[in-house]
Amino acid sequence: MHSDLPKLVEKYGVDVGKDVKQIVDAIERLKMELNRDRQFLLFHGSEPDKSEWNAFLTELPRPKKTFFRACWLHAECYLYRRIFSFFENSRFLHNYDCFDHLKQEDLMISDAAMKVLAQATRDLPKSFENFSKLLRINLWGNHFEMQLGAYPFGAEDNLKDINVLARVANIDKVLLVNDSTLVWNCLLKPGQNGTVDYICDNGGFEFFTDMVLLEYMVDHNLATQVRLHVKAIPWYISDLTRADVEWTMDYLVRHEDECLSAVGKKWARLMSSQKIVIAPTSYFWTGPQPYFVMVESDLELYRLLTDSKLAIFKGDLNYRKLMGDYIWDSAEEFITCLRGFRPTNICAMRAVKCEVVCGLPEGMADSLLRSDHTWMISGSYGLIQYTDSLKCSCALAGEESSDKPEHWGALVPARSERSSAVLTPLL
Repeated sequence: MHSDLPKLVEKYGVDVGKDVKQIVDAIERLKMELNRDRQFLLFHGSEPDKSEWNAFLTELPRPKKTFFRACWLHAECYLYRRIFSFFENSRFLHNYDCFDHLKQEDLMISDAAMKVLAQATRDLPKSFENFSKLLRINLWGNHFEMQLGAYPFGAEDNLKDINVLARVANIDKVLLVNDSTLVWNCLLKPGQNGTVDYICDNGGFEFFTDMVLLEYMVDHNLATQVRLHVKAIPWYISDLTRADVEWTMDYLVRHEDECLSAVGKKWARLMSSQKIVIAPTSYFWTGPQPYFVMVESDLELYRLLTDSKLAIFKGDLNYRKLMGDYIWDSAEEFITCLRGFRPTNICAMRAVKCEVVCGLPEGMADSLLRSDHTWMISGSYGLIQYTDSLKCSCALAGEESSDKPEHWGALVPARSERSSAVLTPLL
């Protein structure tokens, strides 16, 4: 913020300096609260979601109301919500994103990867093979950008070939569960609403790969409309906001590279024609709740999801919220771990970066641990998991249905891999 002060003074006047000082002081106090394991404080300012947050904090058990004793999901979400509340309650900076320059830099330093990916995906034919390759490139995101510069291309390799780029993206990566076929079948299924909800993760280059995938889906009528669900406030440093979407489109449209500029203009047309839209803002995405309580906490959002034929949840944080941030038995079925949250057909895509994981074949976790003790945190292993909604069955013909009882109380709880306790929250 201090480095931005001259620009802020030019925009708002010298009085903005008082805001900057107050915000910096508030962040220092927050650091002190964290270091001393202080109790979570209620929100008393102009935060639009303060009543929901305060109700949640009030209902937490007393031992779980401090930074070190709360589960990760609650503590981390509370931390970022408190940080932005300092801006919201300032005089001038209530819409200021202190992380936007990091997301913008991430995109700008990825020009080479964007050019290659853009060229390879123009006029890509409709096929499951191409779709599955785009899913993998999208899943590995920033890894693809880093690998591109180090990949030992041979003379026969064509950077405009999607097969080559998919090979680059998959270097040193392992897909532990791959339900791409089920996702494809869901998108091809006739007689249902063609809308796809895409719950975004990060901005920067990752959002570029998101748009490449979504463009392909719209171009080939796999989706009649895509709704982007972005964060209502700056979140977890790199998460995508509406302002990030707008900045990205403007950056690409104005780009000096002809191909990237053309891509930006096409995406802008898709948005202006409502083929790709930003969904109505919901503060549920920046709340501390797991997704299985959405029907109670944000019924409007839940109903919106029920209106689509597929919801794709991208990234590790979305996965943790889908799982309730519990350490499930790694072989427990994905459908069970959702705890009844099935407003529509669901696909979860994430690189594994924490101990929250499910749906693996029996014994795989133990085998992975013997060969790579960092497998849960390295980001080298990925999941593409799918389950039908309660109202639809899009599984492959001949496959046994994996449906479980709708009511969570009817499900057999999983056991933690790290202890004999039932459903251990991740601390």
